[in-house]
Amino acid sequence: MGTVLVVEDEKALREGLKRLLSRQGYKVLTAENGQDALNIVGCNTEIDVMLCDLKMPVMGAIELLEKLGESRPDLPVVIVTGQGTPENILECRLKGAYELITKPFRIDDVLLTIECAIEKLPPPKKL
Repeated sequence: MGTVLVVEDEKALREGLKRLLSRQGYKVLTAENGQDALNIVGCNTEIDVMLCDLKMPVMGAIELLEKLGESRPDLPVVIVTGQGTPENILECRLKGAYELITKPFRIDDVLLTIECAIEKLPPPKKL
């Protein structure tokens, strides 16, 4: 299936996504902030997609996207946020995000987006 790095500061959500994605057949790594994610990406070239919260302590998704643009511009990053404002969406897209999903989200949307990102397809259209 592929390897997904889940970057989320809320432990319950991070662990819930890990369980769910693991049951779908994905290998799942986790990080609680952008700095931890950078450390993991630096040591693991087999990550196929990153699922990342927008706002986190230490380092959020915007700074993480900037740093990944230098080292792993090919890594699709799916941003998950409760703050899906037009400004946030635009900034994430300009920094290289593959897609932005707003909370609360449907798990089917997350799974389809991850699958498309791994297959290097355009993000799924929202209905």
